[in-house]
Amino acid sequence: MDVQRKAQELAEAIMSSPEYKRLLEARARVNNQHAAKVMLRDFQQKQLELHRKQMEGREITPEEEEQLQNLFGVISINPYIRDLFEAEFAFSGMMMQVNDALSKVLDFQDEEEGEEEPKLEVPKKKILIPGQDV
Repeated sequence: MDVQRKAQELAEAIMSSPEYKRLLEARARVNNQHAAKVMLRDFQQKQLELHRKQMEGREITPEEEEQLQNLFGVISINPYIRDLFEAEFAFSGMMMQVNDALSKVLDFQDEEEGEEEPKLEVPKKKILIPGQDV
């Protein structure tokens, strides 16, 4: 059995999944909306800046955390960005399930019979929207 061929088949299955298609569509919608694109870019730059600071061992201040959280709240109001975040979350959940399935098969540890692994449940929504059901 050719591992590379099976990996290609898995990639094709992932690309044909509803989660992947939704992610591509959401990205395209954001890219077609100038304001959403700029808002998302600014948020990602701030997020990267704080991540770099953290990786360098420098402390992130509570003010910086609050600023990023507030910025997230603002951009989440944009329906194109909110849809992108939800699509990214759903895709990540699917990829975690794929990884979990591979890990279980490749795991060489003995498991006790009858003991069941906890299942990962992917929430339907990532973003909490005030006034709407969660």
